[in-house]
Amino acid sequence: MRPVSIRQWSPWGLLLCLLCCSCLGAPSPSTAPEKRPGSQGLRFRLAGFPRKPFEGRVEIQRAGEWGTICDDDFTLQAAHVLCRELGFTEATGWTHSAKYGPGTGRIWLDNLSCSGTEQSVTECASRGWGNSDCTHDEDAGVICKDQRLPGFSDSNVIEVEQHLQVEEVRLRPAVGRGRRHPPGAEGAGGG
Repeated sequence: MRPVSIRQWSPWGLLLCLLCCSCLGAPSPSTAPEKRPGSQGLRFRLAGFPRKPFEGRVEIQRAGEWGTICDDDFTLQAAHVLCRELGFTEATGWTHSAKYGPGTGRIWLDNLSCSGTEQSVTECASRGWGNSDCTHDEDAGVICKDQRLPGFSDSNVIEVEQHLQVEEVRLRPAVGRGRRHPPGAEGAGGG
């Protein structure tokens, strides 16, 4: 039998060989560190108005779509986990009933239940991604301690939305068509 060079193997053959070697206890050729489970593929941001850079409505991007978290069963422990996801050390509080304004898109999480020690919101119990009976009038917000985690690379998005509210204004002439006396002049005697 003639020896075969690795260069002559198809990618599938090489993969099969590596799988067989790992099943038989042979050392794996890869020394890459294991990726820890967590929020891979998720992005987090604080949104809404009025707010400071370390507080706001929590929004999560999942599968390319931004959405919110319902305030049902939301606790300070859930806020701690979310603040860490955003790169802050901990939460100092949380808000309910869309304090920072209602979000848009899907309500990703409802009945979120965390102990506060989870590394990721994906480790917390909930009704499941996208399964909610809430409206955006129930969007949850967090107030994080204004202190960043050491070594945190700011890969999460923190956005500020500012809404300019314009109210209807109607102008009317100060003097009508008929001859009117200016206010305060009526009743002034002069004679």
